[in-house]
Amino acid sequence: AAMISIKDYPPATAPGLLDNLLRLPHEMVVTQSFGFVDRTAALGRMNLALRRMRATDDDALSLRQDLVQAKDNVAAGRSGFGEHHLSVQVRVPGLPALDRAVADVLSSFTDLGLIAVREDVAMEPIFWAQFPGNFKDIARRSLLSTGNFAAFASLHNFPTGRAHGNHWGDAITVLETTSGTPYHFNFHHGDLGNFTVIGPSGSGKTVVMTFLLAQASKLAPRTVYFDKDRGAEIFVRATGGRYEVLRPGQPTGFNPLALPDSPGNRRFLVEWVERLLTSDAPLDATDREIVAQAVDANFDQPPELRRLRWFRELLAGANRPAAGDLAHRLGAWTDSGERGWLFDNPVDSLDLAEASIGFDMTQILDDPTSRTPVMMYLFHRVEERLDGTPTIIVVDEGWKALDDDVFVARIKDWEKTIRKRGGIVGFATQNARDAIDSKIGPAIIEQAATQIFMPNPKAQASDYRDGFGLSAHELDLVRSLPDTSHCFLVKHGNDSVIARLDLTGLDRILAVLSGRESTVRILDTLRAQLGDDPADWLEPLLAAVTGTPRA
Repeated sequence: AAMISIKDYPPATAPGLLDNLLRLPHEMVVTQSFGFVDRTAALGRMNLALRRMRATDDDALSLRQDLVQAKDNVAAGRSGFGEHHLSVQVRVPGLPALDRAVADVLSSFTDLGLIAVREDVAMEPIFWAQFPGNFKDIARRSLLSTGNFAAFASLHNFPTGRAHGNHWGDAITVLETTSGTPYHFNFHHGDLGNFTVIGPSGSGKTVVMTFLLAQASKLAPRTVYFDKDRGAEIFVRATGGRYEVLRPGQPTGFNPLALPDSPGNRRFLVEWVERLLTSDAPLDATDREIVAQAVDANFDQPPELRRLRWFRELLAGANRPAAGDLAHRLGAWTDSGERGWLFDNPVDSLDLAEASIGFDMTQILDDPTSRTPVMMYLFHRVEERLDGTPTIIVVDEGWKALDDDVFVARIKDWEKTIRKRGGIVGFATQNARDAIDSKIGPAIIEQAATQIFMPNPKAQASDYRDGFGLSAHELDLVRSLPDTSHCFLVKHGNDSVIARLDLTGLDRILAVLSGRESTVRILDTLRAQLGDDPADWLEPLLAAVTGTPRA
C-alpha cells in the first residue's frame, strides 16, 4: 500500500471534483477531514496573507481580489473556513502494480490542478490520520472555504443498483461499470419490469439480452422469445428450450379454432377472425354478428371440423358464395390459399409447456397481414399460461412486430395484465426512430422500467432525447462509446450508468449467446445428424464454431 496526500490546492474547484479519481480501476481509501476555524481566526489568517502579498508586491491581482471577496463572505456570514486534509491509501498486490496505481492517482490529481505527493517519512502518521479523532496525526492541512470543501465532498455517488429486496428477490446480475464499481441489475423498478434495448445491428443487443436471460435462469422463469434472424436460436435450444421457425409454405401447427371453450377464448376468436377478414375490407355490424355466430357454432363442432376450411362454411351459411363476402375473404387463410400454412392445420400443436420457447418471426415481420394475426394468437396463448410464475417475454424488433391498430388499444392493458400475473415484456429494435414512429411506441416507452442503449455514433437527438428522454450528457455517452468498448447505457428508475459486459476470450459462451448465419447453418446440420437434444449437438457445435474442443 501507499499513502498520498494533497500538498497544494487548485485555483478553483467545481462539483464532482474527485469523480475521475474514483473512476480509477484501483482499490483505494479516500479520507478527508474538515475542522471549522473560528471566524476571527480565519479573518486574521486572510489579513496576514494580504499583508504579505502587499509587502512583496505580489502581482497576483486576481488572487488578491479573491482573498478580499473571501474576507467579505466570511465577515458577512455567507461562508466559513476550516482546516482541510485529504489522503488516499492505494492498495494493490505487488510493488510494480503499486507504482502504476500511485502514478495514476498522482496523474488524476495533476489533471485537477492539485499537487499531490507520495508520502514516505510521514506515511505512518498520515495512515493513522485516516481514523476518526486522530487530528494530531494530520501532517498536511490547509485553510479551505466551505464552498471549496463542498466540491471535494460531493454527496452523489455512482449508482450501484439494488442487491436485495427487489420484486423478484436478489438482483438478476452484477454488471461492472466504467468506474470499476458493481451495478446490481434488475428488470423491475417497483413491480414494473418491462424493458427496452435500443442499438444498431452489430452493437451486441442479442448478447446483452440473452446474457440477462441466462442470469435470470436462477429464478426458473418461463421465457418466450420472439426472435429475428434466428439470433437467439442457439441460446434457446442450448438451454433446453423449444424453437420454431415460421417459414412461408411450411405449416406452423397453429389452429386457434381448436382452443378450449371458454368466454375468454370466444372473445379472442371473434377479434382474431375479424382481423383475418379486415385485411381486404372493413366489417360492418352485420358482418360482425355473422362472425360472432360462426365462432359460437365452431365450438359445437367435433374437434376434426374445428379448422378454418370448415369455419369458412359457417361464415357462408345458407348463402351462395359471392366475390367479396366473408367466406370469400377467408379463402386466403385456408389450405388452398396463400396463407393457409399459418392457421389451417388439423390440430393445434402449439405447446407452451416448455420453460423456454422461441419463435423466429423473420419471414413474416415485414408482412403485417400475416404478422398481426400470428402475434395476436401467440400473445393470447402466452397470457393463458401466466399464473404468477416469473415470465419473461422478449420481442426482437417489437415495435414492428406489434405495429398495428389492433394492438394500440390493448398494449397498455396487456402490460398491466402481464405484470400482475408475474410477467415482464422486453422490446428490442435496431432503429430508435422505428420505435418512436410505431403506433404502440409511446405506450411501450411509458411502461419501460429499464432502458438499455447500445453504442451508436449516429444516434439522433430527436430520437434519443425527444423520444426516449435521454439527457444531453447521456446522448453524448451513447454517441461516444466505442463499438469495441463492450459498454452500454442503462437507465433504471433514477439510475443512469454505463455498464460493461466484456466477454472477450469467452468464445464458447458468445457462440451460444448470439447466433450468426454461419453458426445457425452448422446448428441445422448437426441437429439433422444428431437430433434435438443439446447434450448431443452442443459440444460439436462449439468445437466447429470456435475451433477448439472443450478443455
